[in-house]
Amino acid sequence: MKSYLIYKNQIQGIKDVSETVKAAEKIAASSVHFLKQRVTNLNIYAVEVEKMLARLSVFYQKKDHPFLQKKHTGKKTLVILTGNKGLTGGLWHNIINAFLENAKQYQSIIVVGAKGEHYLKEENAAIIKLFVNFSDVSEKEEIRHITSYIFNGFEEGMFSQVDILYPQFVSLAEQTASFIPFLPFEFISLEATNYGGRNVAEDKGYKQSPTDLKLTKKSGEGLPIFEPSKRKVFDRLLQKYIEIFFYKIIMETKLSEFSARTVAMEHATAKTGELIQKLALNYAKERRRVVTQRQLESFAAHKII
Repeated sequence: MKSYLIYKNQIQGIKDVSETVKAAEKIAASSVHFLKQRVTNLNIYAVEVEKMLARLSVFYQKKDHPFLQKKHTGKKTLVILTGNKGLTGGLWHNIINAFLENAKQYQSIIVVGAKGEHYLKEENAAIIKLFVNFSDVSEKEEIRHITSYIFNGFEEGMFSQVDILYPQFVSLAEQTASFIPFLPFEFISLEATNYGGRNVAEDKGYKQSPTDLKLTKKSGEGLPIFEPSKRKVFDRLLQKYIEIFFYKIIMETKLSEFSARTVAMEHATAKTGELIQKLALNYAKERRRVVTQRQLESFAAHKII
């Protein structure tokens, strides 16, 4: 049997692990609150941009923007959003499994996150571009680096279509792997506009893309002055809106990651607590056995003397 001192050392080691797990859980939980607020702010900002685009569309409604046109050449491409760290339960495995079930649809893969790269290399996926080493809460400059690559590839005809696979945030305990179309971007009516992160079209039973944007003509007000021109303002604002949409998806991916890590670390904390209790009981039993044995040996030696 183990010496009670070995149990004592094991208990101390598990306690150290438990403290690390608790720290990771607290960091992830605080990040969840921060990211929720950030996503909310992005939703508010996106709605204001939508309103501005709707007003501009009174004057300019041509759909010859390069991000709106369907491409007849290039590869159908999937952008897979993951993270750089683990300790998220089965979150990244679910993303990769969702990709494998639909892998035949895509000729090329763009991966965001070191975890996605690791898993997809094992599956020999056709990765054409990899983005890693981003901060836990990605900044605009980091995300703009990704969108610039995607936008340039689409405009140059490298990609005929771009979809996104990401862990959609449902709740703290639930995240689902979701595919959404990204480019070419689509316009639809007001009823299917995605306001404040809630897809009104889905509520009404419509089967529309969450990237769809309402731009219908209204007999009402428009902007009186356009500098340098209506088209340039409209095109720049449209690109800004698409960038915001991608930024929201990145933030939601991070939100799902930290939510999954919070739950995983909570379970790990409970498990380490149970293990410490078990080891403490074994330690007490072994210590009692050793002390009793020494007392008996001492008593026997005393009688012999």
